[in-house]
Amino acid sequence: MRLASALLIAAAFIATAGPANAQRRGNPPGGVPDRAPPMRTEPAPLPEITGDTASPEGAARAAQIRFEQYRRAHLPSSRSGRPGTCDEQVGRFCYWYDERAPKAVELPVVTKARTTLVQKLDSLARVVPANRWIAGQRVRYLVESERYDDALAAAQQCEADGWWCGALAAFSQHMLRNYTAADSGFRVVQSQMAARERCTWRDISMLIDDDSRQEYRRLPCGAEREAWEDRVWWFARTLYGMRGNDSRSEWNARQLMVRLYQDAPSGLQFGFDDDERELLLRFGWPRTWARGPGEGRDGFSVVTDEASPAYRYLPAGNVLGNPSLSDSSHWRLHRPPVIGRYAPPYARTLVALEHQQAMFRRGDSALLVMAYDVSQVRELAAAAHRRAAMVVAQGEQPSPRMSTSNPAPATGTMSVTGVWGPLLFSGEVWAPDSSIVARARYGVHPPYAVDTRVTVSDLLFFKPSTTPPNTVEEALALALPTERVRSSAPLGVYWETYGTNPAGEMVKLTVTVVREVEEGGFLRRKNQNLRLVREATPVSVSVQDMTVRGRSVSPRAVTLDISTLKKGAYIVQLEIQVDGQYPLRADHRIEIIDK
Repeated sequence: MRLASALLIAAAFIATAGPANAQRRGNPPGGVPDRAPPMRTEPAPLPEITGDTASPEGAARAAQIRFEQYRRAHLPSSRSGRPGTCDEQVGRFCYWYDERAPKAVELPVVTKARTTLVQKLDSLARVVPANRWIAGQRVRYLVESERYDDALAAAQQCEADGWWCGALAAFSQHMLRNYTAADSGFRVVQSQMAARERCTWRDISMLIDDDSRQEYRRLPCGAEREAWEDRVWWFARTLYGMRGNDSRSEWNARQLMVRLYQDAPSGLQFGFDDDERELLLRFGWPRTWARGPGEGRDGFSVVTDEASPAYRYLPAGNVLGNPSLSDSSHWRLHRPPVIGRYAPPYARTLVALEHQQAMFRRGDSALLVMAYDVSQVRELAAAAHRRAAMVVAQGEQPSPRMSTSNPAPATGTMSVTGVWGPLLFSGEVWAPDSSIVARARYGVHPPYAVDTRVTVSDLLFFKPSTTPPNTVEEALALALPTERVRSSAPLGVYWETYGTNPAGEMVKLTVTVVREVEEGGFLRRKNQNLRLVREATPVSVSVQDMTVRGRSVSPRAVTLDISTLKKGAYIVQLEIQVDGQYPLRADHRIEIIDK
């Protein structure tokens, strides 16, 4: 499903107390009390230009204030309507998320005025390259102008003391999508901070839910807390297969922007307070500004658009607690409650990856395989530089194993080795010249078996050929890149049985295809207490089979005739009966799309 969205913050009582009839904010359920500033009868002005305007910094501050005054006087009218209630109320701000709202378009005269301001800052920076304020605001307005290369060049010309110039450079690298350089640059910046400042900068309590926050706040500032934060940032990434950590560098970019806004006024002209800081850190900084509806004698409101579309920033606490037990629904883009949002520019659309995945045992390790297909995703299918990654990680500490493909075919297969046990799986396909990401992410684990001699692998679906596959590599070459199939074609099923007697032994194999049944208002995923109901005439194959002699691993492949199945969701279930232990079961969901 294509996602198109806009982030909107209706900032009532910005220019004045706000039009009381139309813009006064209602408190959402569980929200904080309304804390509007006192009523005013005149618009709140920007700070007056006072002090020494003849010095380079004084002249720069005066030029910056004049620009923001000019911007405020030439705000376009908001193109989005104010909702009846706020999604969230943060102090004096009303925040709502609207995927259909059009963004405001800046007037050309404001764009021209910003260009004039940047030229002024450029010239003054050459006079005093060590001036922290001029260097910071110069990068700020170059980024606002989307001149990211120029922003990086300006940051590299900065000669201010301390970590400030390095932070400006890392910020510019982040905006250029050089996430490896940005992430490493911000790490250097943090290493140069005093311990207390570093702890405050890294503090993510504003982005996590209550359960995670309790655990987080028990950790004192220092190495243990930073390891916890880094673990959260690893799992928060949109793409595990992409170099760098853009989710973490985005957080660092927001922290720097907080300091830039504290140093100089913006279009929200009561001064940068705790309310505005919280909104910026949770949802990002404004990209466009507009005059809100309902102008009256008390002034007008300001509506800002943040980068969009924006997805849930950090996973929920139950996911962070054990990612390998998570379901794909836990990684939904807007899974509530949405505490913070992030809009990765390379993923303006994030779609489900068409794929199938299976796990096979190799001693104490596991071979995980994936077949995928993005040929029906138009932008990815046409992309010139497509990339793919298959990543698995254990839950407690991310120690990922990864397989990548660059360039990647539109339809392909991948494999990676991990532990034989619960893992977080992520299959990803993207392209630098596109803004679409196809992704599948959820927990996986071997079929259930405890204290048994014989165990079994996952099931892998393949397209039958003249010779059935004898190895997982042969099956993977024939693997279906989807779990959606047509009943008009036979279905191949491959699996492996482990721990069988090398001398050979008889086992009973039964493969059954039954409908997936709705329980409790939703369809349960595999391995989550599926209630399987046999139809009157299920597709079923049952045979007595002799295991492979001379080996303790027995591969097996069968072909199923599914032509009698109607459109819908089904479970392909394997049952293996071995003397001396309870029956083994493995299952895999499949969807019949049509004949």
